[in-house]
Amino acid sequence: MNKAIFIYDQQAVFGPSEEHRANAMQFRQALGLGVLGSLGASELTAVPGAHQCGGLLFTARVLPMTKRGTRGTRPRNMGIMVSLTPADEIEIEAREIARGTEHAKIEGIAIEQLQRAALAIDYGGTEVLNPRYWTN
Repeated sequence: MNKAIFIYDQQAVFGPSEEHRANAMQFRQALGLGVLGSLGASELTAVPGAHQCGGLLFTARVLPMTKRGTRGTRPRNMGIMVSLTPADEIEIEAREIARGTEHAKIEGIAIEQLQRAALAIDYGGTEVLNPRYWTN
């Protein structure tokens, strides 16, 4: 996967520390095999994260929303980064790998909500859980 779709601070050049790896392992365990399988996750990697507190980066196959508000028919490869924030909250960011554009960003997640938030990125039900597609 092209890790360049996420921009890191200068101190991230040295790679993830042991604390970052431990946080990535916690995220992986909290997501579970079912959620990771549902997203078509591959190439799971420990990274420093968006806030240098640790994170998990992986590739997922996501059906994007079309301009008409319906689900697309062809999945796109997305880079998904799950990061710990300094406030001990979790944030999920999804970027389309081919274009580098942001698909979704969900902030303020507790560990108990991580599975639901991750599935919200590619939810195919009758209502869209991804906040990017909420309409007033």
